[in-house]
Amino acid sequence: MSLIYLFIAIIAIICLVLLTLSHTKLARYAGWLALIAPVIASVYFLVQIPKVLQGHFTTIKIPWVAALDVNIDFRLDGLSLLFGLLISVIGVAVFFYATQYLSADEDNLPRFYAYLLLFMLSMLGVVTSNNTILMYVFWELTSVSSFLLISYWYSKNDSQYGAMLSFVITVLGGLAMLAGFMMIYSVTGTNTITEILAQKSELAHDPLFIPIIIMLLLGAFTKSPQFPFHVWLPKAMAAPTPVSAYLHSATMVKAGIYLLLRFTPVLGLSDFYIYVVTFAGLITMMFGAVNAIRQYDLKGILAYSTISQLGMIMSMVGLGGGFAQHTSDGLASAYAFILFTALFHLFNHAIYKCALFMGAGIVDHETGTRDIRNLSGLRKVLPITHIVMLLGALSMAGIPFLNGFLSKEMFFDGLVNATELPQFGTVLTVIIAAIGVIASIFTLIYGVHLVKETFWGDYDKADIPNNHVHEPKLFVLPSAILAVLIPIIFFIPNVFGDAVILPALRGMTIGSAVDQYAPHISQWHGVNLPLILSVIVIVVGFIAVLSIDWKRIADKFQRGSLTSGYASIYRLFEHNSGYAVRGLMNNRLNHYIIVTLLIFTALVVYGAIRSGMPHLHQIHIGEFGPLEVIITIVVFILGIALIFIRQRLTMVILNGIIGYAVIIFFIVMKAPDLVLTQLVVETITTMLFIVSFSRLPNVPRSNVNKRRETIKIIVSLIMALTVVFLIFVTQQSDSIGTISTFYHKADELAGGKNIVNAILGDFRGFDTMFETLVLIIAGLGIYTLLNFKDRRGQDERE
Repeated sequence: MSLIYLFIAIIAIICLVLLTLSHTKLARYAGWLALIAPVIASVYFLVQIPKVLQGHFTTIKIPWVAALDVNIDFRLDGLSLLFGLLISVIGVAVFFYATQYLSADEDNLPRFYAYLLLFMLSMLGVVTSNNTILMYVFWELTSVSSFLLISYWYSKNDSQYGAMLSFVITVLGGLAMLAGFMMIYSVTGTNTITEILAQKSELAHDPLFIPIIIMLLLGAFTKSPQFPFHVWLPKAMAAPTPVSAYLHSATMVKAGIYLLLRFTPVLGLSDFYIYVVTFAGLITMMFGAVNAIRQYDLKGILAYSTISQLGMIMSMVGLGGGFAQHTSDGLASAYAFILFTALFHLFNHAIYKCALFMGAGIVDHETGTRDIRNLSGLRKVLPITHIVMLLGALSMAGIPFLNGFLSKEMFFDGLVNATELPQFGTVLTVIIAAIGVIASIFTLIYGVHLVKETFWGDYDKADIPNNHVHEPKLFVLPSAILAVLIPIIFFIPNVFGDAVILPALRGMTIGSAVDQYAPHISQWHGVNLPLILSVIVIVVGFIAVLSIDWKRIADKFQRGSLTSGYASIYRLFEHNSGYAVRGLMNNRLNHYIIVTLLIFTALVVYGAIRSGMPHLHQIHIGEFGPLEVIITIVVFILGIALIFIRQRLTMVILNGIIGYAVIIFFIVMKAPDLVLTQLVVETITTMLFIVSFSRLPNVPRSNVNKRRETIKIIVSLIMALTVVFLIFVTQQSDSIGTISTFYHKADELAGGKNIVNAILGDFRGFDTMFETLVLIIAGLGIYTLLNFKDRRGQDERE
């Protein structure tokens, strides 16, 4: 099945899910219907593994805006396949889990699953796009769909705030990324990613290269939350737990990492990129690990652990970025090892983090609380969940015989051997290794602390709202299957490494023979420095978690956080922006018109200053006689009179007379089509005004305000002078070319003999379509308001 058919199938399932909104009984099965989409996607990507291993990539290119190289362009290579498998396979677990987590009686299931399917579709679009603009479209769709999912329980203040914060930060980062893509296009002349990577040398020597890196990093750091853009992720915990499990393990937070991995062959040519990404990742790793200990909420602990683990992966992406500079020399093996480790840990993280979030959701669902201060001894009533979360937490901490141990030890290996890389000397290597080890100790502390406080101890001391705690088998099934994979991957890591990790490494190092540099994953490397560091982390971590009262320490460090600082800034911005909007939008039509006209005049003056005043030596004034002079005087006098007249009906009639006077102008100028149009419009609008005013209450208008009327006259005169100036400018053929040449072959290009119809229907087809859409929306709004008024009247009568 072609990749495009997969997207069509998912869209069709979204439509089917939405159809269940119309029937209450069908709505109960929305989750099972939605589950078909990730199952189909999983089968598709699994089938593609042998093809990708043989180097056969799926490519689809459908022209869209070919002149700007904006096309529907998809490409499935090894890197896309790894992310596609994570998104779809983890998606199967999450969708199944959601059918047990949500209630058909309390939740709007079709709406939830439509959002979740859109989220999955958007992420698949991001990782398979081979066009930067298409990637940006899907990138922002992930922000929109995550906003809808986080705010799913929209009646809660936390959901509203979390959704707004995540949307603002990720969308601003997306706009920065778009600016970077536009700069790339200005240098390379293409939006096709594979062609951009082929021109990496030209990009690296262009003055825009560093600004491009900064813009792409802003997009990546906001999406895969790196310090200090991490604040939206903990607030996103207001979403239902299935969303949190999906978002943290396989979807949105991995998009930024995917972006950097995809563009590593270009970005890695700069040492600036290597330093920034490496240290930003390590700082984020440390920050997230320390702050996880301060949390009481199970999902809050896991949210900061995700921040920490993303920082760990990001640091490896930065360290390995130098592969772009050393694709075939002696250093290529060291860089390839680090990039392979980043991909392997990303794979491991998706599995154990999804299991952990599902376990936290089961605890919350069954006990009614996620506060570890109120939980204790749950292993007695939730034994399977206890094992799931224990395996997940220990794997995250890097304990032997679990998959996390392999990638954690490879991470240490990459850090301690950074001294071999030209960008890092002995001092920097010691610094980054120390940060990695200390952050890993905190990782073990908060991981074991989470399990210890929740599942160990005395169950009788638990203070939980729900006394009927039980463990439904179908509820724990997805997390149990993921937990089983954790030790399995440890014992057969190269089955997964050769099938999906190695092809992903090939996909992100296009044109390089990386097979000879790719490492063989081994459980035992002998007694070496990485193993010693792992032992230090395990020993120190367990001693600390078992001998220190971390709840008491967390109590002391509850005040003040970067997140609260962001919240203060957000509230200040919201207040001031609201004040500004209320000042501008004051429900006074005259105010809106004056502001609009003055801005238009300012733009015209600015354009004249920048382009220079044209020479008005070819001014052409048409012939005119007494009739034109009389009509002009009449229009002028009526226009002035309208300012001072207070009676609405008189104003409508005078306004109509002005319109009919303009019709006479068109007759004299021999423009019958304009005459007919103006005659119909003027007649209908005048009649509508009269009918409307006859239905409105007779509210007396205030007396003339001389100051206000003077401002109106001044603005009117300024606008008149501006229009006259533009008329003079357009007559200067030497300064501005005529647009009429564009329509010389309108009958051939548009198939219309009438130039007006051709312009409206073809040359400005989208403009006309959206104008029609605006009218439809306005009509629906008016209809809704009128119906609301009628219903309100009925309610009052009842």
